[in-house]
Amino acid sequence: MDTEYKELHKEAMSNQTGSTLIEIYTSLLPLPIHVIIFIWMSINTDHSKKLNSPTIWMFLFEFIIMVLPTVFNLTLFSDYSVRQFLIYITIFGIAFAWMLLNHNYISSSTIKTKKNPYMTVYRFMLNTYTVFCILAVDFNVFPRRFAKTETYGHGVMDIGVGCYVCSNALLFSIPNTRNISKNVLRVFKQVLPLLVLGIGRTYFVTKADYHHYVFEYGVHWNFFMTLAFLKIINLIVLPFVSTCCLSGIATALVVIYEFALKFGLADWIMSDAPRDTLFSANREGILSLIGYEAIFLYSLSMKSRLSIFMKKNHLISSIFLLTVTSTLSVALFLLTFVISYIFGVSRRLANVGYVYWVLSISSYLLFLSIMIENFITVLLHKKGRLNEFNRVSLIIDSVNDNLLFFFLFANVVTGIINMCLYTLIMNTVSSIIILSFYMFVIYFTIYTLQHYKNKMYV
Repeated sequence: MDTEYKELHKEAMSNQTGSTLIEIYTSLLPLPIHVIIFIWMSINTDHSKKLNSPTIWMFLFEFIIMVLPTVFNLTLFSDYSVRQFLIYITIFGIAFAWMLLNHNYISSSTIKTKKNPYMTVYRFMLNTYTVFCILAVDFNVFPRRFAKTETYGHGVMDIGVGCYVCSNALLFSIPNTRNISKNVLRVFKQVLPLLVLGIGRTYFVTKADYHHYVFEYGVHWNFFMTLAFLKIINLIVLPFVSTCCLSGIATALVVIYEFALKFGLADWIMSDAPRDTLFSANREGILSLIGYEAIFLYSLSMKSRLSIFMKKNHLISSIFLLTVTSTLSVALFLLTFVISYIFGVSRRLANVGYVYWVLSISSYLLFLSIMIENFITVLLHKKGRLNEFNRVSLIIDSVNDNLLFFFLFANVVTGIINMCLYTLIMNTVSSIIILSFYMFVIYFTIYTLQHYKNKMYV
């Protein structure tokens, strides 16, 4: 049965071509709308006043409103994406109009406890999508069109690593060239954990005979190694590069890499050519670093240009940020749409189509995050609680403060479930129950960890 099931799993994961570009954008909208609904309910009730003394009932309140709907929206309701979109865009339009009419020349940067304005919700949404999809893809209730594509195409799961790269860039601080020894120590501290995780994951996947597909990153390469090597490159090189040159360098990388792909490199990467050297065995992971580096540089360039507006506390700055991010998302979407017919979109290659598609998705999520954080501030201002307020959600805070543990724990639980259960042959009811319980365990664990950490510092 094990051998038969492995073949079934391989068949389910192979030859996927993805979904339409529009469906991916519409599929990502429900979660931020549920965040908005939760925020409205939280601030208009006593929930937000009790965050310093959380209870299991408060956690359940957040989990049911914000997290649990994702289980259904990306599974049972996925075939009704147009109807879902019409409902959610109506709610978003009402919230957006209300926010603009009541803005009163303040912005979310007024909330002084936010270390990284607009990134808190962005990272929560990205990680929620990620931890759900890494397990859900192993169930038939999860649409195959949302799974990772094998060669060309675009699925919901294809945006994960690209958006993580964007997120890292938007939080990246370029080291100072004056202190080389500090830079070396910083590289070591940030890179070593990722390399340990990357090598450890490869070791345990091999030892446990866990299903692994070389078309993702190669034989030994994985997500953690991509992030580790990007950090090495950027922490060493970027101190000597002017920020005004970042977009130009990224464009040059994209153009040169795409030419190389068109003149035979893509054919070799995706071929059945021998994987008899370390480079050839991991060609997808190593060569895709070029595309991911371009994504990083473009995102860092955008951050440097927008950072001044993220620090100002008036209406014009907020409107400017919303306008820029929404315009960028639409413009890059149209560019991706055109490029997809010429070069295709390939996460496996991280080619030009993938680079601009990920940047479009990232701008889209950033736009929604800016909208949500401004909505929080306006609502607090209307309630007269702006100065006393310092938290919005137990779950959002827990995820942001424990990102690495959150992601690792989700991967461990995913592995355990896949080794214990034949998930692909489960019926719909069993699948939904397991996926819902999985999400509950992940979020309750991270909430409990955060709760005990806060108690230690009180």
